Amino acid sequence: MTDKTSNVSEWRKDKGGILEVPVDNLSEYYEAVEDFTHKWRKKVKDRHSKISCRTIGIIRDLPTGFSHDVAKEIEQLTSLPWQKNSYPDYGNHGYEVVSLYSKSGDSSDIIIEDCHPKPTPELDQLPTIRSFVERYNLSLMWVRLNKFTPDACFWEHRDYSELSEKQKIRLHVPISTSTNSYMVFQDTAVHLKPDTVWLLRPDSDIHGFMNGHSVRIHLIIDIYLNNELSNQIEQVYLPEESLTLLPEATPEIYKKLLSLATKLVDENREKDAEELLLKTFFQYNQPLGFSYDLVISLYKKYSRGEKVQEWISRKYRMMQKEELQNIKNQWEQTNHKTRSY
Repeated sequence: MTDKTSNVSEWRKDKGGILEVPVDNLSEYYEAVEDFTHKWRKKVKDRHSKISCRTIGIIRDLPTGFSHDVAKEIEQLTSLPWQKNSYPDYGNHGYEVVSLYSKSGDSSDIIIEDCHPKPTPELDQLPTIRSFVERYNLSLMWVRLNKFTPDACFWEHRDYSELSEKQKIRLHVPISTSTNSYMVFQDTAVHLKPDTVWLLRPDSDIHGFMNGHSVRIHLIIDIYLNNELSNQIEQVYLPEESLTLLPEATPEIYKKLLSLATKLVDENREKDAEELLLKTFFQYNQPLGFSYDLVISLYKKYSRGEKVQEWISRKYRMMQKEELQNIKNQWEQTNHKTRSY
């Protein structure tokens, strides 16, 4: 840990965005970060993000009110069978899914695979979505609704590494969101506004999600590239007003964070300690994978070899290569535990 924190200054691109706040306890820390980030947004108009519309951007504007109409349809379906997150290692809590096209045609089939999907019965109950999906010539792989509860997060990761090498992309259509809900990349947080279709290349760019203080629902469409879609990709644009550049932290901040995480572990709050460090990806412009390195460093301090190896393995899975069978095994274990209560 010492080597990495001592070299943080070498990674800086803009020293005007260094965050220096006292870190005494969890609530004070998060309040300080939120306050600093709010002020920081007003100071970065002349700084450029590393990401471009090749990474993420709007591929199509939808009619005003589209997202509102879909949200109403979802709200009226009180029996929509939301399933718990099938990727538990990837996030903290409060993430639910319902499939509208899946491999089996069952809405509870939520582990993404290469396939020619079948529509699920729930699709017929959402006519606006069905009309939207059928209107365009898309080579579908999967279609689902993702719901994040307030303050839910999905840690930094790369998608599709467990799937075939056949070219595919992901479309996000924000249905319900808030201004402080972001998709986050290495140095930039991107707010995905409603009534738009966003294109993401989740296999080539490390990213994560940070939800705000209200429920966030996105329609997510995984598709194989075809000629028609390839031509549309050239028209993707990235609105500057959707971007928030992340500030950079000093080595001292990382030391204080590890100190606070150590205190949480001593209080038998390991999950809180891990999440505190993993959330640095959403808060600071830092090297990719560094949030996992912080957790690894924490457990090295306690000489807990098993936890160190667990997080080294998790970092590799999230950042480089996941295995489909591993995801299925974890889902079965989690689902079994849930049903046993």
